[in-house]
Amino acid sequence: MTTAHQSLRVLLWTSTAKTTLVADLTGRFTALEFSTALHGGFKDCHLAVPMPMQDAWLWLNRENLPGHHFHHLGILEATRTVWEGRVMDVTLVSNAGFLGIDAVAMGYWSSMRDQYYDADDAGNTNWQTAGPHNAGKIIREMVTNECPDINGTLDIDLNSRDIVGINLTDRNYPQDIIVDKLAPLSDSDGKLYFFGVWEDRKPSWKARAADRVDWYVWLRDIRQARYVQQAVHLRNRILPVVGTAEGTGTTDAESTADYPLRELKLSLPAGLPTAAANDARDAALKERKFPAQDQAFIIDGRVYSTEVGPQTGPSAGALVERSKWWIRAGDVLRIQDLVPASVSTPKLDDLRTFFILETRYDAITDVLTVQPDRPPSRLGALLARISLLEKNK
Repeated sequence: MTTAHQSLRVLLWTSTAKTTLVADLTGRFTALEFSTALHGGFKDCHLAVPMPMQDAWLWLNRENLPGHHFHHLGILEATRTVWEGRVMDVTLVSNAGFLGIDAVAMGYWSSMRDQYYDADDAGNTNWQTAGPHNAGKIIREMVTNECPDINGTLDIDLNSRDIVGINLTDRNYPQDIIVDKLAPLSDSDGKLYFFGVWEDRKPSWKARAADRVDWYVWLRDIRQARYVQQAVHLRNRILPVVGTAEGTGTTDAESTADYPLRELKLSLPAGLPTAAANDARDAALKERKFPAQDQAFIIDGRVYSTEVGPQTGPSAGALVERSKWWIRAGDVLRIQDLVPASVSTPKLDDLRTFFILETRYDAITDVLTVQPDRPPSRLGALLARISLLEKNK
């Protein structure tokens, strides 16, 4: 293991309270990969650790002893949380070259498929009446009432668009409600929102950033870079369908002037008011009307962020090199020397400035794979895949 990775600590605790340390795996692992995603936050982690048979045996469920399933796995850099989640799968490996365990942990987003939510249950809100209601308010209630492993300190923005009338009486997992019913909605200002569970199991529901750059990288630090603009998912006419009722479709004239008419039905939850349905329609049209970047790339060189703090004078705003594992889904990354040569203000430009949808870091090779949120025309497929994190290893 090289010096770059020795600052990563890997600790296993019996629970989120972190009162009982089960194992300190720092420096012992032979494989360590972890990822982030939106929606989701901390996504999955793969860990391989050689150990004697008697120690490996303790990780497994045996003779009425629970093993280490659902134990809290934390990856830290000093006191900074790099990744955390629950141990879900454990494999005892014994072969000529390795004896030990191979484990998969999932971030606490996966715990939002532990219990169901139904607006009709006692103590929950009937979102079809009264109001005003909004997506952030619904998420707060689901997390508080049905997600005990999620931190009660909520970083959930309250959207401005009233969605009173939305029907959430079909019993479903909070994770699926967020992905299938709330995430496709936009706010009245056209912003799209993403959900994640981050440090200390704290949930976040925030609009996609479009006015900042968090990370800077140069082409020399990118391996296997291919910048592919796909048109196969381009759609320039969107028809909102609320439940089974068709709403009013709209067409983008700028797109249809250059490209064929390509239509899409946007499925929205039953009971959604017309204004909210039209917001979602307009946001979907804005996101899908042009070909856009759709290619993951690998960073094996250096990454930089802007220095923050009380600096003044020439050093203010200087770029500072950081560890690759600091980069996560929800951040904005810019490739500095990819055309155009200069941009006066941060902008998601479909070419060199990206909102990051997924990351995966390999601690052994010290490489980071980045999946841009381009194009959002793939968003439906991506969200469906990400919503099944427990099955997507």
